[in-house]
Amino acid sequence: MFYNSIDTRDANYAKRTYHNFSVEENRLRTERGVIVPDRKAIVRADNFEYLGTVGINWEPVQPEVLYDMAKELLRATDGSINGILNMYNGAVIGISFKLAERQYVANDKIDLSFLMLTAFNGMYGLSGSAQAYRHITQSISTTSRHFYNLKHTKFIHNRIEVVKNMLKYYNQEITSFDAIMNRLVTKPMSNEMAIEWFRSLFPSPQSRRSERILENSVITYAGLLQAQREAGIDGVSGTSYGAWCALTEYVNHHRTVRVHNGRDEEEVRFESVNFGTGNDLIQKGISKITDFHFSEEEFIIH
Repeated sequence: MFYNSIDTRDANYAKRTYHNFSVEENRLRTERGVIVPDRKAIVRADNFEYLGTVGINWEPVQPEVLYDMAKELLRATDGSINGILNMYNGAVIGISFKLAERQYVANDKIDLSFLMLTAFNGMYGLSGSAQAYRHITQSISTTSRHFYNLKHTKFIHNRIEVVKNMLKYYNQEITSFDAIMNRLVTKPMSNEMAIEWFRSLFPSPQSRRSERILENSVITYAGLLQAQREAGIDGVSGTSYGAWCALTEYVNHHRTVRVHNGRDEEEVRFESVNFGTGNDLIQKGISKITDFHFSEEEFIIH
């Protein structure tokens, strides 16, 4: 399982249950015993499972370090751990913290969380993103294209200062996200306008096949807008907020993802929504829709 939903303030319990290991660095050698000068392998210390190959100067952030920072973050907030992440068979691990809750529209609950990651295959050092989770559709979106990222992991020694910087980043992201969502719920947007906006997020089709794919996507999106109307939640259907919600639902549950090398489809979809082309689509959508509703004089924190 690449993602486990949990609810706890006990970082020690989370680590013991999901990430109770450390990693080792191993020099690489050719079959003739020659040391590869600029690369090394990262393996788990408990079972010697290979996790990835990295540059010789790259330093991993051990799970222990990640959880030390998790404890500091929990001490500094009223948040809780609401999810544990493992991708690429444990080569990327993370902790999701629920730090706030919103209802931009009554009876439409959204959790605002911070996902903190570390990796053992060179993909990340210590990274984090602010996320919104909409309960009705079980859909995740990051709040913007911006990520918290520390590339030089060997310099992560002042963990309290790192957590302070993470929280500063998170609060800036949420301030901006709140401003956008509170504006979108007040702005009408017909289904016809929403479909036109959705279509504008994709490149112009260059073949019959790409045209067919786009039309199928539009049909799916239109169906999600209709389902919103049938659900009857005041303030969602017929608003710009509803158009955004339908886009996040489409990306999370209906958009086709390509699965390679025997990976789990849900893992690939989760990665796309958070860090890949799915996230790009959501962020392009929010950028275009806010262009309609924010003047140049209005300031949104980035």
